[in-house]
Amino acid sequence: MPNNLSATNFHGVWPDVLVPLQEDLSIDQAKLCAHLRNLCAKGLENFVLFGHAGEGSSFSVDEKLSTVTHVIAAGVEAQNILLGVHSSSFIEIAQFIRKAYEKGVRRFLVSAPLYGQPFSHIALFDYFDQLIKQVNLNGWQLFIHQLGGINHCADLPEVALTDLRKTHPLIFVGMVDQDIHVNHTVDLMRSFGTEIVIATAHEPNLSVLKPTVCVSALANVIPNIVQHLMANEAVKSATQIAGMKIAKPDDRVVELMTLLGNYPAIAALKLMLSMHYRAEAWERVRPPQSTLTKEGRQALMGAFKTFNLQAHE
Repeated sequence: MPNNLSATNFHGVWPDVLVPLQEDLSIDQAKLCAHLRNLCAKGLENFVLFGHAGEGSSFSVDEKLSTVTHVIAAGVEAQNILLGVHSSSFIEIAQFIRKAYEKGVRRFLVSAPLYGQPFSHIALFDYFDQLIKQVNLNGWQLFIHQLGGINHCADLPEVALTDLRKTHPLIFVGMVDQDIHVNHTVDLMRSFGTEIVIATAHEPNLSVLKPTVCVSALANVIPNIVQHLMANEAVKSATQIAGMKIAKPDDRVVELMTLLGNYPAIAALKLMLSMHYRAEAWERVRPPQSTLTKEGRQALMGAFKTFNLQAHE
């Protein structure tokens, strides 16, 4: 496999892939691969697997490894995967990374341990320092997941990030910022943007930040819109009706985010994907993820029909 894993090759839109489930709540690998093929057909080739939208903390190591094996066998290049890793044990994470590394995966998205928070900056540095030493491999890349508004106490402070970068400059190469507040991402870019790739995970901020890379849950349902927004392009609709305004990419993103509102985001996006694929099985989420109420589901189904998702989006 060619080694093209420089930080400059982490760019563009990386969908935070939703994971379909079978009736027993195990991963439906066939549906997942079909979804990835659909995204590939729309111009996307890089994927975050088992990230925030992919319910990563809800799946076991064996489930993840089995799915990664299946996805690679189906044609997704291992080097095009950013694999989510979650555990309070750096030993478990290191073992998982080594096993995924054997399958060709080289990029890993790791968040700080949540159990026992808050931790001192020294303790957080030690955690990631020990993790890297336990992995003890060359040519892999660590992307730290800053959870931001989801759980600020799980963010690594700047001093810990700086020390980690100085100690492991070839391993720690990027961050994914989950925070919805644009200033949070701007601060990270100002502090580390010239050395570390910073990806935002909040699509409405793209037009302001103009980043080189984003991790997008919305790209599961409006991949072309997110790609146009990243490229600062207007939508090139195949058919335009005289007198009808063509919505700009940022307008469509805001419209979709408004529809999602305060509903459980993963369940809401899965509902929209189930309507798009005409497959109710896509609605399943893995506990402890929140499900939609009966009333919420009906309201969202009506809202999504009004949203009128187009094939070119």
